[in-house]
Amino acid sequence: MPDRIVRTALWASVVLNALGVMAFLPLALGRPSPLLPLSVPPYFAAQLGFTIALFGVVYAWLARQRPIPCPLLVVGGVGKLGFFVLTLVYVLTGELDTRMAFSALPDLVFAALFLWGAHVLARKRS
Repeated sequence: MPDRIVRTALWASVVLNALGVMAFLPLALGRPSPLLPLSVPPYFAAQLGFTIALFGVVYAWLARQRPIPCPLLVVGGVGKLGFFVLTLVYVLTGELDTRMAFSALPDLVFAALFLWGAHVLARKRS
C-alpha cells in the first residue's frame, strides 16, 4: 500500500511541477505571469522554471522505478519541504502575499508523503 500511495503522490507532483513551470514561463519571457503575484528578472524565472521542471522529470522517473530508490525519494521530499518552508518564511516576513503560503500547501503534503514513504519503504526492505 505505501508503494501505491507514494507512486500516486509522485505522479501528482509531476502535474504540480508542470503548473509551476507554466507559472514561471511568462516571467522567463519577460512578461507578467497570471499565476504569480510577483515579478522577477527573466533569468531568475528561467532558472526557477528549469529547476521545477527538473524535479518534475525526476518525480516521473521515480514513479516508474521498481523499487523506488528511497534516497532520491528523500531528496524529493526535502525539496518539497524546502519550497514550503521558504515560502512560509517569506510570507511571515511580509515579502510575499499570504495566498502564496496556501498555494505551497500541496508541497508540504507531498513532502510528508515522500518522507513517510521513504521511511516505510526502507524499513520494509531491510
